Amino acid sequence: MSKNNPIKPSKSSSKKTKKGKKTHKFLLHLVLFLVVAGVLAVVSYFAKDVYLVAKDPVLSEQNVNVPSAKPSPKIKKEESKAKRKESGKAEKKESTAKAKVPTKSEGSPKAPRKAAPSVKDLRTLSPERDLLPSSQIPFASQVIAHIGYVVSYNADYKVPNWVLYELNYAETLGNIPRKNSFAVDPEVPDSVMAQLTDYRNSGYDRGHMAPNADLNWNAKAQEESFYLSNMCPQGHDFNAGIWLDLESQVRRWAERDSAVTIVCGPVLPRSVAEASSMKKIGKGHVLVPEYFYKIVFSPFGKQPQAVGFIMPNRNEKVGRKNKPLSSYVVTVDSIERVTGIDFFPILSDDVEEKIESSYNLKYWFQ
Repeated sequence: MSKNNPIKPSKSSSKKTKKGKKTHKFLLHLVLFLVVAGVLAVVSYFAKDVYLVAKDPVLSEQNVNVPSAKPSPKIKKEESKAKRKESGKAEKKESTAKAKVPTKSEGSPKAPRKAAPSVKDLRTLSPERDLLPSSQIPFASQVIAHIGYVVSYNADYKVPNWVLYELNYAETLGNIPRKNSFAVDPEVPDSVMAQLTDYRNSGYDRGHMAPNADLNWNAKAQEESFYLSNMCPQGHDFNAGIWLDLESQVRRWAERDSAVTIVCGPVLPRSVAEASSMKKIGKGHVLVPEYFYKIVFSPFGKQPQAVGFIMPNRNEKVGRKNKPLSSYVVTVDSIERVTGIDFFPILSDDVEEKIESSYNLKYWFQ
């Protein structure tokens, strides 16, 4: 019986086995390499984002989905510096905005102003500085800025061309007692200034343009309201009648609308020939106007509004019943044509056209 001798593997089979082991090792190493490389790539990606975020303070404030990292002291310093810079700009902007808000002369109450939504820039206007009328006729004029009003004084006729002032709600609460301290305007040369003697026994009142009752919020303002540069000869019934009614109504409008601007004055002759036919009083030949105008501009209501009035200076019998104020209403354009004066020239063309070419009776007399 033959012995069972072990079968020796052939050379070719041994070679195949060794080759298989090497292939298995190579694949294993390849898989491990790919895994390690993938992990390194992921770590590198996030590490890059963390670095960029830490380097850039702007990116660090955004909602970037990366692992959190504490900023370095240098980054904190840069962020703090940027915040202080932005805060400084905001404070400077606010300070500049406050500086642009105009105020009247010292002693004037501040107005509780409302904003006109359609004309926001009106809030920055100072009437006594920005809304001064300009004359289209070469009137002899001296513009004087007093505490409560601005007057353009006419040296030829010795009455004002116009008087402009703003009346706000706080000023309507003034209650300084009236003193009737009529006087010449120290700013006007005496040679062309109307005098108290010109009015004495003339049959005419010294009629205020800017009324004392609108300027009794300040002692000096009230004193200046009695300057003769703010006066015109007016019939007593006119001065104490319809003109007084209009002054009282203007105060009610100032209370309602927060603040209004008023321009008023006499309708003056446009030529020497026309002037020669008009009445004058006193040795100074102070002109007696036949008509007076008044314009009321309300910039702080829902919409900017303006209304004009022209009234005859009639010295009628005391005790007559006044007509309603609405019967004297005209457009601002009409007053410009009669007087030769351009009112509110600083306003933009669209706003000026709107408020001067028409009026809303319901708004003023509702």
